[in-house]
Amino acid sequence: MTLTEVLTELAVPQSEELLAPHWEESLASLPPGRPSFLDPEEFIHSREFAGLPADADASLRDAAEAIAASPALLELAWHCHQLVYVHRDYAPNNIHQWPELEDALGELSGAFYLLILLSGVPQMIRLHSDMGIPAEVTAATTTHFPEMVHVYHVSHPARWGAHPRALYWVRNHTAGDIYQIGRFEYMLRPMHGAIRVYRHRVTREVIALSEADVKFAADGFVASTEHGPQEGGWVASLTEDDRGVTGTPISPAGVAVPIPITLPASEWELALKPGDTMLEMHIPPGGGMTLERCLESMAMALEFFPRHFPETPFVAFGCQSWILDPEIETFYRPDSNMVFYQKELYLYPIASGPTSGFYFVFGTMDVDPATAPRDTSLRRAILEHIETGGRVISSGMFVFPEDLAHFGERHYLSHWPPQGSEALAE
Repeated sequence: MTLTEVLTELAVPQSEELLAPHWEESLASLPPGRPSFLDPEEFIHSREFAGLPADADASLRDAAEAIAASPALLELAWHCHQLVYVHRDYAPNNIHQWPELEDALGELSGAFYLLILLSGVPQMIRLHSDMGIPAEVTAATTTHFPEMVHVYHVSHPARWGAHPRALYWVRNHTAGDIYQIGRFEYMLRPMHGAIRVYRHRVTREVIALSEADVKFAADGFVASTEHGPQEGGWVASLTEDDRGVTGTPISPAGVAVPIPITLPASEWELALKPGDTMLEMHIPPGGGMTLERCLESMAMALEFFPRHFPETPFVAFGCQSWILDPEIETFYRPDSNMVFYQKELYLYPIASGPTSGFYFVFGTMDVDPATAPRDTSLRRAILEHIETGGRVISSGMFVFPEDLAHFGERHYLSHWPPQGSEALAE
């Protein structure tokens, strides 16, 4: 069938431009019969390996049979599988916009995408085995799959399935890019924060400076482009020569300070800059993010990655997430694990919308405080915060391996401001 015929039959013709890339290649590679990911033996094994409950099996079986019985659904399912796991040039944003298949599958539409999600598990297992990755790490690396299904449940109660936007993340698993080591997931990635970090040659203190031309609001966060120029806003500067560097400092509390500081080259050395390889952290849901578990995970990662990726040394740990919103302690519990963890990091501001994290907390970005669920303390706190004009933003962070010796001491905050820059504390 042509793509036009397939999508017309499935009542989603508006998605043709999204799904057009690599269509002919997918048709040419379609195996005879049904793809293996539609066989119960395979998808049940993948479901078990990913930690999903057996309650999902009935929906998966029904969806697999419906797909196998429909040439249009079969060709689309194989094409989606290929776009996610074979054609990595296919844009993640396109995957986010894939159509719900309600007309074709009804309540099984989410199970269609859950089958595609699980279809990557055997590929990940084979790759990890070939790479010599420990079996316990392979198993742990799928432990957040149930949360992807839970997020679907929030917007589709009583159904088993996954949102299309969850699929792109599994690419990292099948490419061998991501590993869960203890509490956190890690990927070797270039640093893309708009900061430069300098370390004192003697005291070993660190200070971050903003890249030039970053626009900040009066509160020290990156200015929102949604609201135009803001009163009291300002623009960061950064100049460097043989004598040193002068620029806009970033407090480890996650805000920029509009007082330029000069760091003499004789005293300070560049320790981290955009493009440097970082051990990028991702924070799976699940709670239990105590300082002890956080430190244990990071220490284990310092052993795992040099052993399995010795050709890719990294400079620091890094992360960008709504969980790093420095304002969380003002609207959620100041004694929460999230807040305690923030205090051990060097935070820095990044461009962010006011509803960061809504998808992960509520299962959708379209949140109406009047109707959104308030069944957890975090959801209640966010909704009450939004109702009073608040926001939830993302921030970035870094931690240098050598500074883990001081983890639990609020090391970066306790050394702010650095020696010779006391004016920054005013």
